[in-house]
Amino acid sequence: MSPLKNMGIRAKIIAAMVVLLVFIGLLSFWTTHMHEKKSLLTNMQDNAVILNRALIISITNQKSIGEKVNLQTLVEDLSLTEGIFGVWVIDNNFRITSATFRDQVGEVASSRFISEALEKGYYVCGFDTKMGEEVYSAVYPLKKGGKILGVLEVAFELREYQHAHSRDRIQLAAQMKRDSRIMAESLSYSIENMRDVNELIHIQRLVDRLTAESEIISQVMIVDDDSRIIACDDLNRVGVIADDKGVRAIINGASIYTRLFPSKKAYMVDMPLRIGDEFKGVVSIGYDATDYYTHLSQIFDFGLLITGMGILMGILLSFQVANPIIMPIQRLTGVTKRLAEGDLSQRAAVSSKDEVGALASAFNRMAEDLAHSKDEIDQYSKTLEEKVRQRTRELEISNQELRAIQNELVEANMAKSEFLSIASHEFRTPLTTVLGYSELLLTRALTESQKKEFLGFINEESIRLSKIVDDLLDISRIESQKDFGFVKKPVQLAEVLLENIKFYSRAEIGPRIITDMEQDLPLVSADGDKIGQVIKNLIDNAIKYSLGGDIVCKAFVRDNMVWISVQDQGIGISQQDLSRVFDKFFRVKRKETDQISGTGLGLPIVKYIVEFHDGEIDIESKQGKGTTIGFGLPRL
Repeated sequence: MSPLKNMGIRAKIIAAMVVLLVFIGLLSFWTTHMHEKKSLLTNMQDNAVILNRALIISITNQKSIGEKVNLQTLVEDLSLTEGIFGVWVIDNNFRITSATFRDQVGEVASSRFISEALEKGYYVCGFDTKMGEEVYSAVYPLKKGGKILGVLEVAFELREYQHAHSRDRIQLAAQMKRDSRIMAESLSYSIENMRDVNELIHIQRLVDRLTAESEIISQVMIVDDDSRIIACDDLNRVGVIADDKGVRAIINGASIYTRLFPSKKAYMVDMPLRIGDEFKGVVSIGYDATDYYTHLSQIFDFGLLITGMGILMGILLSFQVANPIIMPIQRLTGVTKRLAEGDLSQRAAVSSKDEVGALASAFNRMAEDLAHSKDEIDQYSKTLEEKVRQRTRELEISNQELRAIQNELVEANMAKSEFLSIASHEFRTPLTTVLGYSELLLTRALTESQKKEFLGFINEESIRLSKIVDDLLDISRIESQKDFGFVKKPVQLAEVLLENIKFYSRAEIGPRIITDMEQDLPLVSADGDKIGQVIKNLIDNAIKYSLGGDIVCKAFVRDNMVWISVQDQGIGISQQDLSRVFDKFFRVKRKETDQISGTGLGLPIVKYIVEFHDGEIDIESKQGKGTTIGFGLPRL
C-alpha cells in the first residue's frame, strides 16, 4: 500500500486504467480458457469411459471363455484315470459347467449329495447311481473368499467292491471314502489355482496388447479389490500395492474418478471392474494429453497478446484523461512547497471555476489565515517556551524526590513489619522456655538431677537467643556496609569442615553425618572462623529440614575452586521458592515448616561471607527429594 500512496495522480489514473483493462482481458481469457478446458476434458472423459468399458467387457468375457475351455480339458484328462467313472463341475445354480460326458454340460444336476454340499458347504460322499450304474460319489464345495461358487463331484467305479467278499467290503468302502476325498480336494485346489493363473495371464496379455497398439494410451493398470496391482504396462509394479487416490476412491464406492497429471501430460480415468454385480477391482487407463495442453497453451498465448494490447491502449488513454487534471494540481503543488518553506506571501493562480479552481481559492484563503496566525503565535511563543521549560524542570525534580521518598517509606515499612514479626516469634519461644524453667528453679524444691536438666534447657535456649542476636547483628552490619573484620590466611577447607562436624557428631540424637572428601585438597585464602560459620549454618539447615536420612558433607575440587557441599534428604524446596532462599527474612511457607524455628537470615549471611571471599554458591533441590547446597572458594 505504501508505494501506491506515494504515486502521483497521473500514475494512479494510468494504473487504474491498466488494471481495469487487464482485469477485463483476464476475465475474458479465463472464461474462454475454462470453457475450452471443460470441453476438452469432457471429450477426453467420454472417450476414456467408452474405452474403459470396452476393456472391462473384454476382460470379463475372455476370462469366462478361458476358464470354461481350460476347465473342460482338465475334467476330461482326469476322467482317463483308472477307477474313475466320471467328473462333474456344477455351479451354485445346480447347472453343470464341465463334465466327463460333454452332452451333459448345461444340464441341471439332481443329486442329494450336490444339494447337501451347496447348502451346508462341506464335503459329502456315499453310494449313488449315475447313468444307470452304481458308483461311489464324492462331492467337494468350491469356495473363494468364504463364498461357495459351486461343487466338484467325482464318481468311482464299484467293480472291485462288488466282486469282493462281504468281509472285505468294509475295508474297501473305507479306502474309497479316503481316496475320494483326497481326489476331490486335489482336483478342487487345481481348479481354483488354474482359474486365478489363467485370469492374471489373460489380463496381462490384454494390457500389453492395448498399450502396444494404441497411440493415445500411455498407461494401463488393473488393481484387485485389495488394492494390489495384478496387471500393468510396467511389469515391475505388478504385485505392488497401488497407493493411488483414484484407486482408493473407486474401492470406496465411486463410479468414476478422473484427474490430470501436468508433469506427465497425461489424463487418468479410474472405473470399477465388475463381474455381474460383484466388485472385482479397478481399471485405470492413462491417456496422452499432449494435444490438450498444446491447445491450452495456444489459448494462453492469445490471452497474453490481448492483455498486452489492452495495457498499451490503457496507458495511451490514461495520458489523454490525466493531463487536464494533473497540470493545475502540479502548479498548486509548487505554490504549496514554497508556502511550506516559509514564504507566506505565495498565492495560487485561479484559472478555472471547476473543482481545481475551488481548491486554489480555498488554498489562498488558508495562506492569508496562516500569515495572520503566525504573527500572533510568534508573540506568545517568546515568553511561553521559557515558562514551560522552567515549570517542566521543577515538576521533574519534585516527581523524582517524591518517588524516592515513597520507595524508601515502602521499603522501610515492609522491612520493619517483617523484622518485628520474625524477631518477636523467634525471641518469644526461647524466652518462654528460660522464664518457665527459671521460675521452677526458684519456686520448687528440685533434686540435683532435675536442676541440672532444667539448667541444661535454659542453657540451650540461651545459646539459641545468642545465635539469633548474632544473626541480627551480622545482617545489620551487612546492611550498613560495615566491615566484618575478616582476617584471611591460607586455610585447608577439609579441616574446617571436620572441626565443625565434630560438634554435631557429639549429639546423641539427629541424623547421621557422612563425609566424602578428596585427598590433598589445595589451600584457599579465607577467614577460618567465618567459613566455619558458613558450614554450621548449612549443616543446621540440613538437620532442621531433614526427614531422617543421612546428611552427606563433601569436599572436592571443581573448576579451579575448592568446594564444600552439604546434601540432605529432607523436604526440599520448590522451584518457585528456590530463587528467593537468599533473601533476608524469607522462609518457605509449607505445613512441614510451621514447627521449624528460624529467622530467615542464615543463608543471606552465608551468601555475604562467600561472596566477600570471591566465591560462588550453588544450590539444587527438588520438593520431597532433599536439597544440596554448597560453596566454592578460589584455590591458592
